[in-house]
Amino acid sequence: MEVYNIFWKNVKWRFQNPATIVMNIIQPIVWLLLFSSMFTPAEGIGNVSYTTFILPGLLVMTVLTSAGVSCGIANYHLKGGGSFYRIFISPVKRSSIVLGQVLDVEVLSFIGIGILLLVSIPFSINIASGILGFILILFLLFLCVFFVGSLSYALSFVLPDENAFIGFINTVTLPLFFLSTAIMPVEQLPRFFQIVIQFNPFSYVIDCLRTLVMQSIIDWTNILVVTLMLCILGLASFTLAISKLKKAEK
Repeated sequence: MEVYNIFWKNVKWRFQNPATIVMNIIQPIVWLLLFSSMFTPAEGIGNVSYTTFILPGLLVMTVLTSAGVSCGIANYHLKGGGSFYRIFISPVKRSSIVLGQVLDVEVLSFIGIGILLLVSIPFSINIASGILGFILILFLLFLCVFFVGSLSYALSFVLPDENAFIGFINTVTLPLFFLSTAIMPVEQLPRFFQIVIQFNPFSYVIDCLRTLVMQSIIDWTNILVVTLMLCILGLASFTLAISKLKKAEK
């Protein structure tokens, strides 16, 4: 019940500030139209369209931009409006506060993800792995949002204000996106970037999503490895967020 109350409070705040929802809807559409028309690998990508190839990367980019910004921004607004401190002094578990915030961002992110998937339909994009593959894609994106949202919430206690927070997120997000396999096959990248990409966890998520989109046979070993990675990262960031919240009490 504690988690639900905090979650619902954040959802109501979100719909009272619809700009956050509108931007979350528009941005995936812009990314899809922009990248599908302006970027094409020089050596081709096989038998699929380039739009199909970049869809997994754009799904992860939607997570980075929506969950990465929204969870922290919501916390700044709650602190500015005084709601945060009323929750703070109430006998609510700190884990429930963080979880309520993160679940709100899950809803927001999946609005953007849903819009992106709907817009991709006219581009004749099909999920080759079928219904099960589609469910696995949503599952992996859920874990990804949980990780990014928890980390965003933790950062909102580290950075002094909203402007510094947005500047930091924007500075980190684009390099994470471009230094991944989002828009180009790793084989076509310079050797240096191929090495750097190996240290980007989102590259593994993108590659896993791409196999589900482009291949009919599900690689369960890859799914389990990426799931384990996201669970570890999500648990670590969630623990960090709770720690930062508790430190803010002192």
